[in-house]
Amino acid sequence: MQPITAFTLRVSDTEAITQPLFFNHQHTGVSIAGVQIEAQYRCQLPNGAQGYLLLTSYDCPFEESLEFSLLDDAFSLVTTASLAREYASFLLYSHWPIAENRLRLHFYNQLVLDLVIEPRSFWFSLSPKLLLAEVVAPQDDPHTKASMEALAQYFADVSQSHDIHRK
Repeated sequence: MQPITAFTLRVSDTEAITQPLFFNHQHTGVSIAGVQIEAQYRCQLPNGAQGYLLLTSYDCPFEESLEFSLLDDAFSLVTTASLAREYASFLLYSHWPIAENRLRLHFYNQLVLDLVIEPRSFWFSLSPKLLLAEVVAPQDDPHTKASMEALAQYFADVSQSHDIHRK
């Protein structure tokens, strides 16, 4: 996976579930869920073709969610997935690719998940699917451990700053 910055959303209605998607300022002809792009990657689909993975969110405090959209190189929507739960927050802190088909997601609540692009085998095609898998021992990976420590330090700094202002 390769991070890119070519996609934008044209948000005309923040209450709408989907927004028109643009690639290098050209309309792709597709709308995807969300109002803000959190991340975008060029990736390889299970059939070997090139595609794009987009992570989007809605502006909904305390009920943050993520939408995942997988597109082919012609910008057709291949599959989608959501990470949302009522009264739960999935506010993304950091993300990075760990394999051509796997993206590590680190959230502000120190939850670490991998988003995996896998083939969904039908007898007539290899249609991709998106799976979310919890990382059981995230501290065993140096990059993930460093991200978790940086977030913990951030929280400690914020807490200390609040304590200073209260005095």
